[in-house]
Amino acid sequence: MSREEIKGLDRMIEVVLRSIPKEREAHNLYLNTSKSAINEMTRLLFEKLAQQEMEHETKLRAILELLRNEKKRLSEKG
Repeated sequence: MSREEIKGLDRMIEVVLRSIPKEREAHNLYLNTSKSAINEMTRLLFEKLAQQEMEHETKLRAILELLRNEKKRLSEKG
């Protein structure tokens, strides 16, 4: 495995690690906004956006695990 492959994985891992807190922050923002919505449709819209951000975080965590496993596998392979 080349150093470039490891660097590439490290860059992807870094992006994912930086993205997770942003997804959580967006989730909280949308959820809090939904609580102050003036009508049902707006509340539902912001609740749906909050749910989508949680789904994004879950997907990012799964991607992070895959990237880390791939890096470990390649490192062990040498």
